[in-house]
Amino acid sequence: MAERFTADLLFIVIVLLVAALLGFLIGYLLEKERCRKRIALKDEEIEGLNAKIRRLEEDKNALTARVSGLEEEKAALRENARRMDDEIASLRLTIDRLEKELTEYKDAGTATAKEPAVHKFAETPEPETAEAPHAGIKRDDLKVVVGIGPKIATLLINRGITTWKALSETSPAYLKEILDKDGGEQFRIHNPEHWPLQARLLNEGRWDEFRELENRLGGEKV
Repeated sequence: MAERFTADLLFIVIVLLVAALLGFLIGYLLEKERCRKRIALKDEEIEGLNAKIRRLEEDKNALTARVSGLEEEKAALRENARRMDDEIASLRLTIDRLEKELTEYKDAGTATAKEPAVHKFAETPEPETAEAPHAGIKRDDLKVVVGIGPKIATLLINRGITTWKALSETSPAYLKEILDKDGGEQFRIHNPEHWPLQARLLNEGRWDEFRELENRLGGEKV
């Protein structure tokens, strides 16, 4: 009787152990499947984010290329503006010279009725060599330009504009930007419109034209 009871008890224990083992195995398999699905979802999410990153990088590269193109266009427009400013200033200088010559011619014609004055137009002087500035003037001294004094010269030098040639190749708009940003309020009243033309005349040794423009402009230097 005792042996039968023991055998039955052992059988029950074995059945319970097998049931527990099966339950654990089933739970493990179910949990493994859930983990696999979660991993698959995360992989899809990561792939989606990577795709978004690639699209953003492509958009960034396209914008960078566009900005580069706009910068080149801006530089070209600035150069065109500088050339037009120089041409306008040169034409104004020519007009002033011709008006002066015309006035002299009229004055000479009315000075004597019997002997009409013979007016000789001023011959264009041969430009001096760029290597031989006038006495007392140091080559590439920015302060020679009307409107540029020690303070403004320092601002330009800090921006890499250290020679007459460099100044002649800089647009008035950019010079104005330097005055506004680097100089502040006290420099905003200065007008750099004629600085590139003056620098070009100095660099090319066209001293008579420079002196004429200098006398016409006058002004203080800062």
